[in-house]
Formats: sequence, C-alpha cells, structure tokens
Amino acid sequence: MKTVATVIELMGTKALVETERTSACEGCHKMAEGNGCSVCSLMGSGRKLRSVAENPVSAKVGDRVIVETETSRVLFYAALVFILPILLAVGGWFFAGIFSRELLWHSVGAAVGFVLTFVGLRIYSATLGRKRCDATVVSIVPAPVTALAAEKEDQSDPE
Repeated sequence: MKTVATVIELMGTKALVETERTSACEGCHKMAEGNGCSVCSLMGSGRKLRSVAENPVSAKVGDRVIVETETSRVLFYAALVFILPILLAVGGWFFAGIFSRELLWHSVGAAVGFVLTFVGLRIYSATLGRKRCDATVVSIVPAPVTALAAEKEDQSDPE
C-alpha cells in the first residue's frame, strides 16, 4: 500500500512522516461541497496520522514522499482492530455462560471481552508496536513547477 506523506522529523536512518487520513467518503458530493457529512467525520476524514518510516532515499524535513507499507501488514492490523473485538466479545459471551445462564451475565461477558481487546491493543501499541517500523519511504515527490517559476525560467533563458 502506498500513500503520500510529508517528512516532519529525521531520526537517524528513519523519518517521522505525517499523512492526511482519507475516508471512504472522498468521492462523496457532500465532500465536494466542502462540508462533508456526519459519516465522513466519524470515519476520520481530514485527521493527520504520524508514523515512523525507514528512509533509504535520504528525504529531508518538509519533503513530500511516497511511503509504502506491505499490504499483508495493513490487513493484519485491520483484522486486529475490526475482527478481534468481535471474536473476544463472542468468547466472553460463551465464557460467561459457563458461570450463569442469565442473559445479563452473558452480556457483561461480551462487553468485557470487547473492552479487553482494546486494552490489549493499547498495551501492544505502547510497547511492542512503537519499536516496529513497517513503512518505508520509497521516493521523493518532485515539487510542482508553479506558473511564476516557469515564467522566470522563460525570461532567463534567451532563445
């Protein structure tokens, strides 16, 4: 998976990059009007996301770069965030059923399983996840030539 990011800090052979999170609503007519909709705001449109990436192309602070992440790694993280909570909620439901047949305790078990997923993910992210570097800067995006710069170039180039 590739995305465009901006280098905001260098850390040895790594770079801290910032990307603009996009949502599934990007092509929505409400987004074109400039105000979006409630679903777009819930999905995180317009938020910035920072991550550490290997920097083999020696990008500098302020450079726009292409950052690549293995698709399998992205799918793995998506499964952790979206599927694991459901599995643990179902597991909590059945685990609570061992101790009680009342619906209330089944529901409590499901809620505990669901919440424990995110507690575990938070701990993983704070400890092991911070040490991982799953992204790599693969290229620097060339700066666009502005009309003013092109005009100056034409004036300085006598033909």
